[in-house]
Amino acid sequence: MKKAARHMIRIAAQLRALASGSRQEIVDVLAELGTVSVAELAATLGRPADALYFHLRRLIRAGLVEQAGHRSRGRRKEALYRTIAPELMLDYQPNTASHRAAITAIVTAMLRLGIRDFGRALGRGDVITSGDHRELWALRRTGRLSMTQIAGVNRAIKRLNRSTTKHGGRGRLYAVTVLLTPLDRQRATLRPSNAQGQSTKRYSRGK
Repeated sequence: MKKAARHMIRIAAQLRALASGSRQEIVDVLAELGTVSVAELAATLGRPADALYFHLRRLIRAGLVEQAGHRSRGRRKEALYRTIAPELMLDYQPNTASHRAAITAIVTAMLRLGIRDFGRALGRGDVITSGDHRELWALRRTGRLSMTQIAGVNRAIKRLNRSTTKHGGRGRLYAVTVLLTPLDRQRATLRPSNAQGQSTKRYSRGK
């Protein structure tokens, strides 16, 4: 059976599993590398292999990672793992308190990872901080945007997502963390998009 290209994360067990920054790292790297052993995963993350088994078992029980056979290495066999789909996305739609809390916990862990990675990179001497090949950014801007401008921001985020997905190769591993959020307490009234008063559809799904 052909694997689905995308899996939407919406069930409680999967949401709870991703409230851990360590498990988010594992899922991100597996999605990038494809089918790998624990030793390869550990080498990429720069962590001991023994520290990953607990998180892998949790991700497997949640249905986000699966075992993908074995590979012979000399006289022993290595178990191989992969994500259940090449792309995993969070479903922001269900309007329940528990779902909102789970999504918030995941994003909190995501931002903590970003803060940790930024601090580590800033403390090293081999990071490019200016020019066309700049590797370190921290950016926050606020502004009033129309729905047309919001659509442009979403297109830019999608292009950024595509540019950092499935490149493989031997380049340095990077993490890109993006956050877009409305700040107004009350949403501005939208003008109807046509004479019948149909409003623009909005989707709030993303990785």
